[in-house]
Amino acid sequence: MRTLESIPIVVEPCAAATGMVTAILRELEAALQALLDHGTRHVIDLSAMPLSARDRQALERTLGEGELRMDLQALGHSRIRESSLPGIWWLRHEGPDGRLLAEHIEVATVPAIVAAHADDLATTRTRLAALIEQVSRGG
Repeated sequence: MRTLESIPIVVEPCAAATGMVTAILRELEAALQALLDHGTRHVIDLSAMPLSARDRQALERTLGEGELRMDLQALGHSRIRESSLPGIWWLRHEGPDGRLLAEHIEVATVPAIVAAHADDLATTRTRLAALIEQVSRGG
């Protein structure tokens, strides 16, 4: 019978915090003020930042999760979630093969990726007119 002392213990080093969380939070604070003052949206590209695993965990824990999550299927999979701070969104974009392409935090009333494009709205207007005609004819 094996004893507890005979079980090997492996300690995996945890990357040290780099101080990036505070810098990102300050950038978010300035971006939120710009959104309030001028309606300017702001994107932080987390993929391009030297975040340690500890930084990423701390940032996710600090921002928390809000009430809204969105999944977008277009040229891959995008997951969009509201943080616990309204107006601050966490976005992950994956390619068709599931590989992470980009990860952003966006400060906006609604993330740009989910807003309808003007060309799509024009197409919708045409389709809606056809639907109204069809329904009004009883079909």
